[in-house]
Parts: sequence; structure tokens; C-alpha cells
Amino acid sequence: MAENYNEVTPDTFAEKVLQASQLVVVNFSAEQSNACKIQEPEIEAISKGYQDRVIFTRLDVTGQEDLTREWKVEGIPTLIFFKNGHEVHRITGIVMRDKLRRMIEGVLLAE
Repeated sequence: MAENYNEVTPDTFAEKVLQASQLVVVNFSAEQSNACKIQEPEIEAISKGYQDRVIFTRLDVTGQEDLTREWKVEGIPTLIFFKNGHEVHRITGIVMRDKLRRMIEGVLLAE
């Protein structure tokens, strides 16, 4: 994974996502999903351009029914954008890097 794109677990989710002061993009995904395998390099590629402004994380949803239910993840990949512990944007399905970059910029401009 890229330097600015890290794994989170249910145990570290609150600390690394909900308590972060900057924008956090969480990729709810699964290793065995072909769609997630397509999404992964797109996130890695753009994460490098947001080193100081956005934190990118990945959560493997395999066996994490409580967390997926809590955040209403109904399909994978699902990207949820968090700011100050609150969801501010959500995307379900594959999003290519140009569209993802525009969405991130839109959320950052709305701050």
C-alpha cells in the first residue's frame, strides 16, 4: 500500500477514522472481490497527491458484519468520507481516479 493509504481494523477504526481532524476516506472492501481489486490501484494512485490533506484507509469487511451494518455498507467497494467523526460523502461501486479526485476536491472545498 502507498504511504498515505493504510489498513484499519475494527479496533483502530475509532482512533484512526472517527477521531481524525482531517478528511479521511475509508475504502470498505474485500480481498476476494474483483471490483475491489480494480478500485485499489485508483485509490493508491491519488492518495499520493493528498499527503497533508486527506488520510486514505482500507477496511477489509470480511467477517466484519457489525461494522458494515453500523455504517450501512451494502456493497463493495464502498468509499465513505469522514470529517471530524461524521460521514460527509459516500460512493458505492468502482470509481476511477479522475472522478474520485473531483469528489475529494468538492468535499475539501466545502470545508
